[in-house]
This record gives sequence, C-alpha cells and structure tokens, in this order.
Amino acid sequence: MTQNTTTTTTSRVSVVRETERENLWFLGDLIQPIITSEMTRGLFQLSLTHSKAGSEPPLHEHNGEDEIFYLLEGQISFWAADVAVTLNAGDCILLPKDVPHIFKVSPEAEAKWLVMSAPSGLEKFFRAVAIPAEYTGPQIGWAMDEETEQRLEAAAEEFNIKIIAPPGARPETTL
Repeated sequence: MTQNTTTTTTSRVSVVRETERENLWFLGDLIQPIITSEMTRGLFQLSLTHSKAGSEPPLHEHNGEDEIFYLLEGQISFWAADVAVTLNAGDCILLPKDVPHIFKVSPEAEAKWLVMSAPSGLEKFFRAVAIPAEYTGPQIGWAMDEETEQRLEAAAEEFNIKIIAPPGARPETTL
C-alpha cells in the first residue's frame, strides 16, 4: 500500500517530499532540513543548502559533531586546519569535530550542497539562528545585522560551536 504522508505511525520510515521541506534563511542562504534528529534518534541529520555566490560563514569549529559536505552544484573553497581545497559538483569533504574550518562559495555562481552531521542536532542550530524563508532560494539583499549576530552568538554557545573569527579569516592565520 502506498501512502502520500510524510511519516507513518507504524514504522520509523520517513518520507520527506521536496514540497514538504521546511525553508529557512540562515545567514542569507536557504537551508532545508531533510532528515532530522527526531527521525534518526539523534544519530545524524541531513540538510540541503542553497547559497548565494560568495557566501561565507565565520571561521568556526564544531565541538559536538562531524560534518560532511557533498556538493551538488557550483564550486566551494574550504579551509580546515592546514588543508585548503576547492570542491566542484560531485566532490565531498569530511570536516571532523574540533577542526577549525571555513568555506566560501565561488563569487561567480550560487552553490547547492548536502550537509550531513553526526551526531545530529545541527538542524537545531540552523533553526535557532534562521528566519522562515519567504521563497526557496538565497535571501536577496541579505546583510548581517545586530539581531542576527546576537542569535548566531547565542546559538553557537548553546550548540557547542566555537566562532573563532569573522568571514574572510583562515585557520592558519588565526590560530
């Protein structure tokens, strides 16, 4: 029997359709949590990110989870500890917990990727910082403001993510 519902009550199987995803703007980028902590009993999470050209978060490290980025579209440069690498569609990188890292989307084009983390909980951090997205794409005209910065700092502390330096800093120049 085929069901069109997102989840069933008789199984731990979850079906998440593209049209049913939550849409969040996190630092101007679209984040769609797909597989959440609740679905995996806290083991891992999976989210889709759609970033504007040139998007770059602060230099940071996760003290609670490993992150895996799988690039679907575009190009992203990563700096993690003493490694610098540029990924294209089909490439993947593992960023272990406790390793300072930052990434920057190519300034020429938007990028889309899957981010997985284990254990789960990263989607809760995204929600604590984000605002609901009004459309499914990067937020047009976004710029960091004081309110977003305060939410970011509070969520980073709550979810054990250390913000090391502002966007543009690289691990080898700040440690």
